[in-house]
Amino acid sequence: MAGKNYFKNDIGAKEIKIGTKHFVCIGETPPMDHPHTYYTMGDENHKHCTYCYTKFVYEPALSPEYTNPPNCFAGYLDSINEQMHEGYDKDNND
Repeated sequence: MAGKNYFKNDIGAKEIKIGTKHFVCIGETPPMDHPHTYYTMGDENHKHCTYCYTKFVYEPALSPEYTNPPNCFAGYLDSINEQMHEGYDKDNND
């Protein structure tokens, strides 16, 4: 599924190697994140984020949860959504 894996760049790396061609870049860890952008590399083995211009490079030897440099995996779609909406009460959102 495109965009299942979320990646962040808290360290300001110019390039991050990832083990998937379908991903979401969130920039930095919330609340310093940028709009979450969904990407598919297709036939290419890299893609630049249009917001933070991080270059994501496909590395087939990596599993989706591991990155080079390390600690740039932010989570999966469901876990990120839970974190973002934690404490949100749709009936009382003032």
